[in-house]
Amino acid sequence: MSLIGRDKELAAVREHLRAGRNLIVFGAEGVGKTALVSEALRDAPDALYCADTSTLKSACESLLLRLNLTVPQADNIVRKRAILNETAGRNCGFVFDHIGWVGPRLLSFLDRVRESHPMIVVTRSVAWSEMGHLKMILWDFDKLELAPLSREATRQALRARMKELRLRAPDSQRFEANVLRIAGHNLHILMELCQQAASGQYVFGKHLSTQLLDVDRRIKELRLP
Repeated sequence: MSLIGRDKELAAVREHLRAGRNLIVFGAEGVGKTALVSEALRDAPDALYCADTSTLKSACESLLLRLNLTVPQADNIVRKRAILNETAGRNCGFVFDHIGWVGPRLLSFLDRVRESHPMIVVTRSVAWSEMGHLKMILWDFDKLELAPLSREATRQALRARMKELRLRAPDSQRFEANVLRIAGHNLHILMELCQQAASGQYVFGKHLSTQLLDVDRRIKELRLP
């Protein structure tokens, strides 16, 4: 699905990839951070995309897969060494997606990458409490915050997804209203609801998965101390 309402942000990510400049992309869950960087990466085939940077192990496994590398033993030190050796001297950037709270071991690996390659990191927040030790190496990173889409842009995204799935609802206005109510500004939930509707897996307001998605969205909107 094409991006809706993100022309400026997409241009910024593309420019950072092209120029080899460091960037942190951040915003609330579901605003479209992964979709944004994925679209930008279409124009940067040499960039290395790490789909899961939640832990050192998952980051290494994601990059090893992207590099088509295998290691003789399941050890993070061996994994890191293989990745760093393979990319040494290569003119390529790294994109680390789904970064959460970063501990010392993951920080050490990210810092090694940053020393020799431009990086884009994708996370929910730039607060210490959210990203942990990662804050220590972001001194030369530009920042790009993704705000939630407007109601109208979210509606356009919904209609584009419906068209893509060839999804026709008996009452399109009621369908749109229900999806927008449940998903709010969370594009991930919006896409999932459309996918479920296309496969006939639920009826609005009655199917358990729909109710759980609504509860899940409300829980994530809470800002607990």
